[in-house]
Amino acid sequence: MANEVQTITVKVRRADPDVNGGEASYQSYTVPLEPGSTVLSVLRHITENIDRTLSYYRSCRIGKCAGCRMVVNGKTRLACTTAVTGDITLDPLPGYPLIKDLVVDLSAER
Repeated sequence: MANEVQTITVKVRRADPDVNGGEASYQSYTVPLEPGSTVLSVLRHITENIDRTLSYYRSCRIGKCAGCRMVVNGKTRLACTTAVTGDITLDPLPGYPLIKDLVVDLSAER
């Protein structure tokens, strides 16, 4: 089957401080893996095709603003420039107030 689409599992830490006391849990998504996929393109696929409620930050999409920082498989990375080659686990950036899911309040940096 030469045309079989490879899929990956994307495990995302989900939490909303305004719901359930902000209790976090992981939600898994099965996503097609396209050549050249980045964490940001995988997240975009999820919100456009699977779950519109998932929250994450995107802006410049070229690694300049650093607003899309998150923890990818245990390491802080930029979602827009981090290549995806297999299953991934995504967590919000630690040390900042959580807004929702993968979005944190970075205003404390200024």
